[in-house]
Amino acid sequence: MVENRNSEPSDPERVPSGVPWKNFFDADGNLIVKNLDTGEKTSVKDLERPIDPVFLRFATQEEQLSAAMTVSTTNSQGKPRTSFFERVHPSFVKRAPFRDKKNVARGAGHVKINTKKAEAAFENLFIVQALSAHEGPIWALKLNEKGNLLATGGQDAVLRVWLLCGQGSPEPQWNEDYSQVFADGKKTTDIQKKSIGAEPSFSSSGTFSSSKDTNGKDIENSITNREIRIQTKHPRQVLKPQPFREFVGHKLDILDIAWSKNDFLLSASMDKTVRLWHPSVNEALRKFQHSDFITTVHFHPMEEGIFISGALDEKLRVWDIAEKKVVTFKDRLGLITASNVSRDGKHLLVGTYKGICKSFHLNQDQGTWTLQQVNEVEVCSRRGKNSKGSKISGICFKPNSEEFLVSSNDSRLRCYRLETLSRTCKYLGHRNFCSQIHPCYSEDGEYVLSGSEDRQVYIWNTEPHKVAENNGKTDQNEYCEHFIAQNCIVSCAIFVPRVGWKKTKAANDRALNNRVIITAGYSGEIRIYENVVQL
Repeated sequence: MVENRNSEPSDPERVPSGVPWKNFFDADGNLIVKNLDTGEKTSVKDLERPIDPVFLRFATQEEQLSAAMTVSTTNSQGKPRTSFFERVHPSFVKRAPFRDKKNVARGAGHVKINTKKAEAAFENLFIVQALSAHEGPIWALKLNEKGNLLATGGQDAVLRVWLLCGQGSPEPQWNEDYSQVFADGKKTTDIQKKSIGAEPSFSSSGTFSSSKDTNGKDIENSITNREIRIQTKHPRQVLKPQPFREFVGHKLDILDIAWSKNDFLLSASMDKTVRLWHPSVNEALRKFQHSDFITTVHFHPMEEGIFISGALDEKLRVWDIAEKKVVTFKDRLGLITASNVSRDGKHLLVGTYKGICKSFHLNQDQGTWTLQQVNEVEVCSRRGKNSKGSKISGICFKPNSEEFLVSSNDSRLRCYRLETLSRTCKYLGHRNFCSQIHPCYSEDGEYVLSGSEDRQVYIWNTEPHKVAENNGKTDQNEYCEHFIAQNCIVSCAIFVPRVGWKKTKAANDRALNNRVIITAGYSGEIRIYENVVQL
């Protein structure tokens, strides 16, 4: 119980130095922290909200306090602060452009698009579905190569697989005993295998069983319908409301997920393990032990039995799944926070906590794998406050191009050429100071998509735009479209490939040009949006 609310803290040494703040207590006795530079006020109770675990691992006390204030501020639903002129007279309030008036009266579920452009490409965006997917933040969200399965993982350490509607069951395609592909001495009877064609049901432990008991009676599914009711003019089930599979085994947060071409799954976790799964088998096929948090994992696109992992022990490892051993590695690379491998499997990119992006050649010669570093670049601005490298949170390759995109904790997306590592474009607008936000391209490379710490999703067209305020430079793209997608930080956002809908009945009712965006955030919810093109 606090006796004197106007007194200073009893132990001034515990106060982070260098942070401008002023303390007082609210009615509940909670300490209120005020940033004198921005004027933002935050309760100490709100500082306990979830923050990216990789950031918390190495951030200083001052950086953690600043990040916690960022999270609590962006999650708040208060009214925006008004300027001096707005307080003097309401006529000084900036009028909304004419395109914003188009956002009104378009029907329930319509999402307002904010943009600097004369015309918005996503002005007909509607929310179409919402799911309560996880307990706590979602850190990873990945579609398989066929576009019919979605895998999610996060703070609750549960790996869930969702089936996209209209794609049909993927089980007839699994015509092998996948429990034996990488199993070491296990028999089919040792691993309970799901029979093809039966409907899945799940136990509380996360494994699946037959949908009927031994007497043939239906048993109640322990996982309830996760659909969240929404009011929208264009409802649509993009994902089945119940998880197709649910895997339990990790002890801590799942930080990254990878799919193979035959629907094998890799999950990287803070429990220092990578686990191999397949939706037709109810337990992990393999477990690969590391010495620290694994922040990134990828299958080799050409060799399914090979995968690459990066961890905070500064090692990049190339694993042979069948042999369950490391075939080659590179160490002392710095704290690895992101990576990606090219479609041909020859180029490997690694991003570090200090903002260094390194390029490697991954080769196989007569069964021997080698990693050779080719080049590196510091991901930062030439001058100003962002001239020092920040943590790289995501790397992705541009489809059908020799370019790749890097996301970093200075709220920038930078595009580089693969061979020379020269920057070709920089995307501005979103907010990413302390989160592990991954960017992505649309399947045709026309758009760049990213989540943000201000609860929004940002979309850029990849065509270069000349910026008059930037002396006509073409390497800076501020012409984005953005919309509020969650009530919290948006950690993941991806496009659903449009080619996946051509075989569905929905293709007859809706234009194939409709773009679908799946978003996930710190609340554990999945929200799905569709840009409805009127025919």
